[in-house]
Amino acid sequence: MKKWQKLNLIAFFIVVLCLTMLEYLRDFCDFSSPFGKPWHLLPSVHEDSLSQDYLEHYQILDKKALRLRLYDSLRSNVFILIDAWGVPVQSAILQEEFAFFEKNPHSFALHERLANRTKHAERVEFRDGPKNKMYLFGGDSMEYNRVNYIPEIGFDRMQFCQKCDDSVMLSKIDSLLENDSLRLIAWTTQSSRSGDKDSLHKSLKMIADFAARHPEVQFVVQGTHRPILGTPEMRRAHHAHWVPTVILNGKK
Repeated sequence: MKKWQKLNLIAFFIVVLCLTMLEYLRDFCDFSSPFGKPWHLLPSVHEDSLSQDYLEHYQILDKKALRLRLYDSLRSNVFILIDAWGVPVQSAILQEEFAFFEKNPHSFALHERLANRTKHAERVEFRDGPKNKMYLFGGDSMEYNRVNYIPEIGFDRMQFCQKCDDSVMLSKIDSLLENDSLRLIAWTTQSSRSGDKDSLHKSLKMIADFAARHPEVQFVVQGTHRPILGTPEMRRAHHAHWVPTVILNGKK
């Protein structure tokens, strides 16, 4: 075989290899199709089919951002996203979780979420709003590139705290609430992101107790998405596109 023929053959194999790799990457990264998604982002068999028990006992809210419905311009508002808090298939589990808030003036609802990503929840729920506001996160500012996209959705004031637990973050919020001009505080938790039940319950109780000490402030607490970092069984035990919502000290 002549030298130029060998070079052509090598070039042909390189082109085929590159095209194969591009096709693989396209399929791997194509999230428009369920077959291209990682297992933890695949839709569950339950999808959006809420049980009759849920439909009869809770207010059902569509995908519209809750800030647009619930923000009270006459007082301080604290909007909290609980990472990996989704609506369980078994309604008794959600009743147990909601029970932490029953001592507060409250209302409970189920809120539609289109994507199982924390970044999506933040970009929907925290976008725009009043000028006097603050975003808090007890972790690395580079996680999900928050340091860049949080300002893009309207925050010029942010506080990041490396490896700070919920108690530390609530202390920071306590101090911020002393500022009468601050109308909205947005906080995303991270302690329950693995889907651990005890961690979730601890966070819910701490927030409920904190809200009880601030009856003059409206708190809107909701999940980011169902647990996606745990086992497949845990993921399937939650509805794909619904998160719990709690409004504390709301308008009477």
